[in-house]
Amino acid sequence: MAGCANTPTPRTAPAPARTPAAGKGGGARISRAPLPPVNPKLPPVPEVDGSLHITVIYPPAGALIGSRDSNFVFGSVGNGSAGLTINGALVPVWPNGAFMGWVANPPVDKQSYTLIAYTAKDTVRDVHPVRTRAALPPPSGPPRRDTVTPIRPPVVVVLRDDSLAGATDDTDQAIIGRPSPSGTYRWFLFPGTIGQMTGVFGAMAHVQLDPHQQIWVARHDAHPASDVSPAPVRVSLPQLLPQHDWIDLRLGVSSPPAYVVDETERSVTLTLYNTTGVTGDTLITSADPYLTDVRIHADASRVTYTFTCSRPVYGYLTLYQDSVMTFRLRRPPTVDTAHPLRGLTIAIDPGHPPAGATGPTGLYEADATLSVGLRVRDMLAAQGATVVMTRTTPDPVALGDRPIIARRADVNALVSIHLNALPDGMNPFHSNGTGTYYFHTHSQRFATLMQQSLVPQLGLRNLGTFRENLALVRPTWMPAVLTEGVFIIMPDQEAAMRTPEYQDAYARGVVNGLERFFATFAQ
Repeated sequence: MAGCANTPTPRTAPAPARTPAAGKGGGARISRAPLPPVNPKLPPVPEVDGSLHITVIYPPAGALIGSRDSNFVFGSVGNGSAGLTINGALVPVWPNGAFMGWVANPPVDKQSYTLIAYTAKDTVRDVHPVRTRAALPPPSGPPRRDTVTPIRPPVVVVLRDDSLAGATDDTDQAIIGRPSPSGTYRWFLFPGTIGQMTGVFGAMAHVQLDPHQQIWVARHDAHPASDVSPAPVRVSLPQLLPQHDWIDLRLGVSSPPAYVVDETERSVTLTLYNTTGVTGDTLITSADPYLTDVRIHADASRVTYTFTCSRPVYGYLTLYQDSVMTFRLRRPPTVDTAHPLRGLTIAIDPGHPPAGATGPTGLYEADATLSVGLRVRDMLAAQGATVVMTRTTPDPVALGDRPIIARRADVNALVSIHLNALPDGMNPFHSNGTGTYYFHTHSQRFATLMQQSLVPQLGLRNLGTFRENLALVRPTWMPAVLTEGVFIIMPDQEAAMRTPEYQDAYARGVVNGLERFFATFAQ
């Protein structure tokens, strides 16, 4: 997924024409690199007999290559019968003229790739400038050593994002906390949470939540405040309020508390830091068919609320308004055994724009994911589901808006559809296939079943499932996964994604994954 940002976002090129390849009737023999074995699950790559030209999609001209010694170069030469060398090394050319090369980085004294494409009748040459790290001038001065600058005494801060000033209050607004300056997201704090800043490291601030917990937040989110106190947050006795679609635990609080949520398959634990007003241990038993009990444990500086469920955790929200914190535990939906998707609401997110990857012949990821997403929409509607699309046009939709669209529509699941690329330095001939991503524990089973459904449809290497800090899988209210079905940078996979039949296969894999997941909730 991270590789998607490595390639530019050009306008989509027209699909290669299906015409006979040149040179099949005889003529001089030319040197050509062998192609990888044909994958019979992919549609055949069309044969193109076009004018010979060289178009390099990646790396862009003048780009700084991030790898140490070798990297991939891909694009098109316009003719499937052509041979191609890059800095003298033979590079495979597919029948549609697309190429993918894994070649040594240019030497320090010649910062460019020389590409020579040729047929029996013609030759073209292109010098493509790039930069390598080996050619960069050495840094001046002593080596930089980033260190934490302590703040003594600590400064009381209020956590808030001023870019949201004047915006409507919304549960999707949060101050992000990390266990280390570059660590993954762990805390999602309410604006107005109070802490003490104990140090800074570049653009990050070290903030103490209670005597035993410090976190890192963006420095611009930590605002010194001389008129507030770091005194413990007073918490009232809880109210447990079962509703039709969820169960609320409501707590009166003197200010927005710092908190964290931890999950297991059938439990959720809410921890409030720097609190007072709750002592000892309490067990709240429940006659609710979904919630077994709530165990409350308080110590000197924090209180925990552990919800034990009779079935797997499905989703939750943390809310704060007018000195009331609400933890909302979502019930699983009622599922029709014979028709698991009937009556459900599903969010489908065709990944990008903005950003996104581009294939060797110019197929832009966002165009292909939209085609797949619209097919998923139609298949789900045919099974009786209501579908919420984050976009239905090529126009960009902000990354942060997409999960908010899903949450506000109260969807039962969210699937974000993508095509993959690689970061510099990874060999695409060895590192491609199908993968599925999740973030929260309650989405892990969804990711597993989605992956198991996609792989037989797409016929690529099974890369597995991954826990990853991605915006589209961070929502807590519904199970959410992100699929990276194919690698658009590989010529045969890009060509497959241009065909309606392979777009349908991707869509069927998504729908099958949703159906298998919700079938597990049928009773």
